[in-house]
Amino acid sequence: MRTFFIPASRLFRGLTLLTLLLLVSGCALSFGYRHADWLISRQLDHYLDLTSNQRGVLKARLQPLLLRHRAEALPRYEQFLQDVQARVSRGLTAADMDWTFASYDRFREDLFERAIPEGGQLVTLLKDKQIQYLERVFRKEEAQAEDLTQRPAAVRLDERTTRGVAMAEEWLGPLSREQSGRLRELIRALPDSQPVWWQYRRQRHEELVALLRTSTSPDQIMGTLRKMFVHSDQTAPAAYLKMMSEMRAALTHLALEVDRMLTPIQRRHALLSIQKVIDELHALTRNS
Repeated sequence: MRTFFIPASRLFRGLTLLTLLLLVSGCALSFGYRHADWLISRQLDHYLDLTSNQRGVLKARLQPLLLRHRAEALPRYEQFLQDVQARVSRGLTAADMDWTFASYDRFREDLFERAIPEGGQLVTLLKDKQIQYLERVFRKEEAQAEDLTQRPAAVRLDERTTRGVAMAEEWLGPLSREQSGRLRELIRALPDSQPVWWQYRRQRHEELVALLRTSTSPDQIMGTLRKMFVHSDQTAPAAYLKMMSEMRAALTHLALEVDRMLTPIQRRHALLSIQKVIDELHALTRNS
């Protein structure tokens, strides 16, 4: 029997996914955020096959965490999107993209910092069989990822390109044939990140399981989780860091190219799309 600390990592990973997606997805994710406690609990149960007692403890720890996050963090997201809106209105620069990436990093670190202490306070017990269950889920995910990454790179990149163009049209409105063709070229040129990303996730999987099997103090466990998720660059492999740097450079180039070819109508459409998310965030904050 071991102290139940794995929810700390899965808890803040789930919360991060929900809130960061909320920044780019609007109404659909606002529904998800309102039900974040259920969604995160369901995700944890998927990985750990929680007992009824563990679910009760998790629910009790999640509710105050999410309430504080809604009251304290969502207004910052709203201000961030208002700043994005102003920058898109006047036209993007490379400095704007650097600011966007820096803001994302701060939001991510803040989410992890909020969740680590709460996760570390869970005083349930995780049985050895649950650690084994977690390992099996990880291995299944990794096998599925291996199958995906073994497909021809051209197929994977074509699928990513199709999704990217569809997302652009959702935010910008209809694209001309010339715009669509240029956008496809830009998305196609983004680094093929999937193999390196899954190699990185496999490393984190192994570290999490090793952490569960190591008898250390709560402070040491939370310190390790902080290194893994708050200061992840310190322990990430060089190949992953290189891929992320290249991806951000490529995304900067893509965003500036797209910004330059927007028509006035498309720019207004983008501003309205951002405003919809701002309104959703404001409604969530008001109801906190």
